[in-house]
Amino acid sequence: MRKDYPVNLLCRILGVSASGYFAFLKRPKRQTSGEERQHLKQIKRIYFLHKGTYGAKRISRSLKAEGIIINHKKVARLMNEANLKAKVRQPKTTHESKEQSAGYVYKNLLNRDFDAVHPNQKWVTDMTEVLMGQEKLYISAVMDLFNREVIAFELSSSPNKDLIKATIKAAQKRRKLDTLDGVLIHSDQGSVYRSHMYRNLSKELHFIPSMSRKANCWDNAVIESFFSQLKTEFPCFYPNSPIDSFQHNLKKYIRYYNEKRIQKRMGFVSPKMYYFNYQNAS
Repeated sequence: MRKDYPVNLLCRILGVSASGYFAFLKRPKRQTSGEERQHLKQIKRIYFLHKGTYGAKRISRSLKAEGIIINHKKVARLMNEANLKAKVRQPKTTHESKEQSAGYVYKNLLNRDFDAVHPNQKWVTDMTEVLMGQEKLYISAVMDLFNREVIAFELSSSPNKDLIKATIKAAQKRRKLDTLDGVLIHSDQGSVYRSHMYRNLSKELHFIPSMSRKANCWDNAVIESFFSQLKTEFPCFYPNSPIDSFQHNLKKYIRYYNEKRIQKRMGFVSPKMYYFNYQNAS
C-alpha cells in the first residue's frame, strides 16, 4: 500500500504522526535477552518442581524467597511465551446436598469466620470420595484454620463412623493434646457427624461441635477448597497412581501441601512455616 499512497496521507487517515510511524519502523524487534532467558530458566525450575500447579504469583513469591526478584506480571508474560499453563481447579458451581439421617444438629458456631488467632482454636473437618478405577475410597481430614494445615487424614473404603472417629483422634495425637477442651470442630450435616457416636466423641474429648447449615457447602468452604485442590493437583504429582500405593502417595502429597505449598493468605509461606514463625515469635 505504501507504493500506491504517500506515507503522510496514510498516517493522516490512520490518525498517527509520520514521525511516530518512522520511529516505529526503526525500533528493533524485541528479542529475549540473556537476563530473560535466565529468568525463564528459574521460572521453569519452580513450575516443574511443583508439577505445574503454581501460577505466576506463587512462582514470583517462591523466587523472591530465594532472593530472585521477578515481578509476577513478568513471570506471567514469560510463562505465556513459553506456553507454561498452571493447573487451576474448576470453581464449584453447585451446592452438594449430602444424604442425611435423623440425628443431632449443632449450631453454626463458626459462622464463616475462617480466621483463628492461635492454633487449636478452630478446626474444620470433612470427608470426600475419590474413584480409583472401579473402587471408591473415602478421605476424611481435619484442618486447623490457624495455619490451614491438614493435621490429620484417614482413608477407608467405607464412609463410616469409625473413619471420622479415627481422624479426630489422629488430629488430637498429632497436636499432642491431652484433651480437645475449647477446640471448635466444624463439619457439614453429613449423617456421620449427626450420629450418636459423634456426639459421644465430642463429650469424651471435650471439643465443641459446630455445623454448616443444611446443604450449604460455603459454610465449610476452606476444607471443601482443600479437597478440590487435592483432586486437581494430586494427578499432577502422581499420574495413574495405582490403588495399592494411593495411601502412600496421598501422605506424600499432604506433606507437600503442609510443608512446601505456599499460601497467599499467610503471606506466601507454607502452613508449617507459618506455624513455625508463630512459635518462634511467642
